[in-house]
Amino acid sequence: MSDIFAEVDADLRRDRWQALWDRYGLLVIGGAVGIVLLVAIIVGYRAFQQSQNEAASLRYEALLQQIGEEEASAQFEALSSFAREETNGYGVLAAFGAARVAAENGDFTAALAGFDALAARGDLARPMRDYARLQAAIVLVNQKASADDIAARLARLFDEGNALRPIARDILALAYFTKDAPLKARELYAEQLADPDATPFSKQRAQIMLSEVEAKLRPSSQAE
Repeated sequence: MSDIFAEVDADLRRDRWQALWDRYGLLVIGGAVGIVLLVAIIVGYRAFQQSQNEAASLRYEALLQQIGEEEASAQFEALSSFAREETNGYGVLAAFGAARVAAENGDFTAALAGFDALAARGDLARPMRDYARLQAAIVLVNQKASADDIAARLARLFDEGNALRPIARDILALAYFTKDAPLKARELYAEQLADPDATPFSKQRAQIMLSEVEAKLRPSSQAE
């Protein structure tokens, strides 16, 4: 009989953790997308503005207007084609756009391939490659990939002074939490609370999640 109660209790805990992922995971991902998209646009403009010309700018603006009302698959093809044809900063932005559209449409394989390809481009400024790595990690989160795969994508974002480190830590900690690695999650949330570069909102979320991690660890410690 005790085994039955243990199984029910485990199921309830899993449901609670999934609810936390649904509630806080979307906040992390949405915040990361909004912040790093702005960073990518600014950095991308500065890195490539010397090589841009008015004609390329007009072609890109025309493309965005053209595909605005089209289906996601058509948007992906149009952006991908533009990225292949344009060897300038607007081509890079189109490549990011194609990967983003693929992710939003649930085509995680194409999205991951796109972001990984951008992260591997040596001609891009590092902040843009880091943005691509962050987006690849988010795709893997949506795929429910292993936390180790997600950590591999985010590794370079943990370098000292990287502005994206708090966001990367937030995503990785949540990945470890949902993959039943509470000790690793606890360590990352503690680092988040001590990080002067982390925003007050991210620290508040870290405090909430840290309490959930402690609750997750408590049954095992009591059993010992």
